[in-house]
Amino acid sequence: MKLKNKKNLFLYGLTAVFFGVFYYFLPFAGDDWAWGSEIGMVRLKNAFDGYNGRYLGNLLIIVITRSVLARVIFCTLIMLLLIVILSKIFDSIAGEGNSTVNYLLAFSSVLVLVLPNQIAFGELQPFQIFGSTVGWLSGFTNYVVPSVLILIFYYFATKKGFKRLTAYLLLMTDGALACLCVEHYTLFCLLFSFAILLYRFYFYRKICKKSLFFFIGSVIGALIMFSNSSYRSMQTGNVSDHQRAVGFFGSLKQYTTYIFPENANQTLVLVFEIALLALIVAFLIYFLIKTYKIIKSKQVIRPLPLLCLVVMTLPLLFTNSGKETYIVAPRCYFLQYFMLVIYFYRWVAEKDKLHRKHFSSIVKLTLVLLLTVTAVLYGRLDYMGLVRERTVDQTLQTQAATVELTVYPKSVEHIQWASNFIEKETYLERYRSYKNIPEEIAIELVPYEQ
Repeated sequence: MKLKNKKNLFLYGLTAVFFGVFYYFLPFAGDDWAWGSEIGMVRLKNAFDGYNGRYLGNLLIIVITRSVLARVIFCTLIMLLLIVILSKIFDSIAGEGNSTVNYLLAFSSVLVLVLPNQIAFGELQPFQIFGSTVGWLSGFTNYVVPSVLILIFYYFATKKGFKRLTAYLLLMTDGALACLCVEHYTLFCLLFSFAILLYRFYFYRKICKKSLFFFIGSVIGALIMFSNSSYRSMQTGNVSDHQRAVGFFGSLKQYTTYIFPENANQTLVLVFEIALLALIVAFLIYFLIKTYKIIKSKQVIRPLPLLCLVVMTLPLLFTNSGKETYIVAPRCYFLQYFMLVIYFYRWVAEKDKLHRKHFSSIVKLTLVLLLTVTAVLYGRLDYMGLVRERTVDQTLQTQAATVELTVYPKSVEHIQWASNFIEKETYLERYRSYKNIPEEIAIELVPYEQ
């Protein structure tokens, strides 16, 4: 076996061990408690009708919240695949094969998302991407999984070859599955694959079969997703607590409501809304003009990640997050982040600054530091989660009248979405269902003792 192959196997093994341990100890939070309890089974028995059409994501979270082995194996494989496919995209851009530096860089680009989780502005968490995707099981199945599937298509679509029937069928399956996790990813899959089809046919009079089969799969997946009755209910205005109301102007209202106090001058609020709307419209016009020039010049491959980033973000403008304090959840930008990473990698590669000795050393040092930071941060979270669960279990065994539930400090809460509780809040009831705590037993929230 070649030395390089041995080194790659070692890196794959290191990745598997790291994420295997990560997901073995990762505590449940938020929606995880619902999916892991009888609530999840009730939704499954109803085929998720009236809930949402995220069939793949829903099925996956039901499985991995009920089996530790399934969780460790599945989540580890997905994270390994994410890093591998990202490194393959880097290899393709740089014209290399199985570059160790590219793999380490891909690994680092995933873990660097841990750092912004520590940035907080009061109750607003605009940078909490890692903690609401990789570090939260419910976010993992709905965002990390389809992101990997879309990156697989991106790799196939931007690289020559793969013209066998098996590759086409794989892409069709890939497209269908990618559309069954979260709605704006579904729309992106349709738009992205259809745009490539149009581009190739208009300029080269050829049908891109890889895009065609992915598009067919996306259509199948979209039809399955939006056949769910929940979307028809949303269109008629019958929106339940777990759904998100749709409306562009509703989103503008949410922004202004969050930014301005209730007694703010209404003229000032109106001016702000008009200015924000004008800014969005101006950007869209600029984007369309630039896109047209890029397409006409036949140089799409260079800015393609940025085009994907913008197209993926557009549906979010029409999403109102209802009663939540954020407008669009940070996890919605998980794939956009990697598109930005790919774009900057190409830009740096074109400057011929990659794979020099110093660059390789910097990447290795960065990865070691990020692995250490991630292990420390989530090690603390895991420890607190174990203590919380052990305390609750011991209390239930004594049949006490009150169960004390530890509230994490803010420094820990930032690295996992919805890991804490609020009095009379939905997650508290979901936790009660998950732990089978009888209604007659009171739950008291207590601060964590350092």
